Amino acid sequence: MALGAETAGLIQGLHHITLVTSNEEVNRRFYTEVLGLRRVKLTVNQDDVHHRHLFYADEKGTTGSTITFFEWPHMQPGRVGLSSPHHLSYTTPKFDSLPKWKSWLRQKGVSVEGPYVRDDRTSIYVRDPDGVIVEITSPNNDEVSQDYAKEAFRDLPSATAIAREMKLTTFHHASPLTYDPETTAKFFDKFLGLTDKFTLPNPDQTGTNILGVGNEERPGFLRYLAMPKPPEGYVGGGSIHHIAMAVEDDEAQQKILKRLNEVGIENSGIIDRFWFHSLYFRDPDGNLLEIATKNPGYSADEPPEKLGTSLVLPKWLEPRRAEIESALKLADANNHGKWPPDYPRVHSPPEAM
Repeated sequence: MALGAETAGLIQGLHHITLVTSNEEVNRRFYTEVLGLRRVKLTVNQDDVHHRHLFYADEKGTTGSTITFFEWPHMQPGRVGLSSPHHLSYTTPKFDSLPKWKSWLRQKGVSVEGPYVRDDRTSIYVRDPDGVIVEITSPNNDEVSQDYAKEAFRDLPSATAIAREMKLTTFHHASPLTYDPETTAKFFDKFLGLTDKFTLPNPDQTGTNILGVGNEERPGFLRYLAMPKPPEGYVGGGSIHHIAMAVEDDEAQQKILKRLNEVGIENSGIIDRFWFHSLYFRDPDGNLLEIATKNPGYSADEPPEKLGTSLVLPKWLEPRRAEIESALKLADANNHGKWPPDYPRVHSPPEAM
């Protein structure tokens, strides 16, 4: 059997991306009121139960649409680099929605850069209140040029709300960093069965490349920024903490665990997170990755219409509810957020280090 054959086809794409925020209220208002996502789970970090874990997704909580946050108020700002990914990208269905997004975001005081016509998509970039770089991208099905895109953005349309056609759907990709793209590509191919890969020059920075890793259905759902000497990064406020990839079920996850153990890759083993099961490990560049199952799902303990409306705990933490709620209340008393926030500016070009 070829290396990686037993894991081929198991990873279906992204499951969720987890970041760090300093304030729950500011975070909630930005991702629900400004970006139009729905909070689908309000819970706590199971490894640090006195701090919240916030989940936002599309209306249905679709796998691959969920962005989650650990609320750590006093953590110092992080630094993008090795082990601390650069940005994440959400998809909006059509190019015509991007000028509307830019208009809407500017009205909300958000710094926006773009449009940028990439290899297969057109994008704008923003930063959230903590400084996270969020790309909003649409497929470039009509092969528009950069000049055409700029002209389309010259007179921005009025956008007084997030129209249905503007809605963010699933992630397009996440972008960690690598200094050795060949080793990184082999890691995903031989150990995780992700054989679909490509390399493109990075249009934002001469001498650097983009390594795309994915599968046939979702090519390049990981788009590594590859450069000879990337900076050392560290996770902090406004950072991507880890990137989770989706598998169908426990059986698929067990096969990946078996493969990691066979080749001696240090990992967490399977952890029950109640709404999914998790397996954590690091790539060759130090980025924290997760394999997460699609089930049981966010509706395992709440009806779909009530997702994210109240604090829910997995059954093993329920006996500690009073302690947890008291700790959260105390933390809130010492953590006052400002709304609207002073949004950090987006650097141009956005995918240069």
